[in-house]
Amino acid sequence: MVERGTRKSILVVEKNLSKDLIHQKIEKRSKGPVKAFTNDYTIYINLKKHPLVKEHQVINHSEKEYAEGDNHVNNAENKHSLLRPYLNIFRGLSKKNLNTYVKFFQFIFNNGIKWIEKALNLACTCTEIRR
Repeated sequence: MVERGTRKSILVVEKNLSKDLIHQKIEKRSKGPVKAFTNDYTIYINLKKHPLVKEHQVINHSEKEYAEGDNHVNNAENKHSLLRPYLNIFRGLSKKNLNTYVKFFQFIFNNGIKWIEKALNLACTCTEIRR
């Protein structure tokens, strides 16, 4: 998922994708009504029926459609396409640790080139909270 306003991404490793899982993610991550922009993957069918989704626009990749005006899913697809080369650096990961690597990638991508400074500030804040 990518938040349109902040462009922050939310990456999660899941065993099984389903319509129910997508609905749960929307409920967990949304603070109010949302506009959903998705491709034509079947798990997004009837997303408009979710109480928090006020609008759902579909980019139909199977019809060779990749954008319609300002509507596109390129941000999410771009970030996902960079994930695999990042994971290849580690030359094999256990499924047990995959989510940790993905969350670190998410943190780096969301915080830009100054991510190390933000990580150190976060670590200091966590240490202060523990005391």
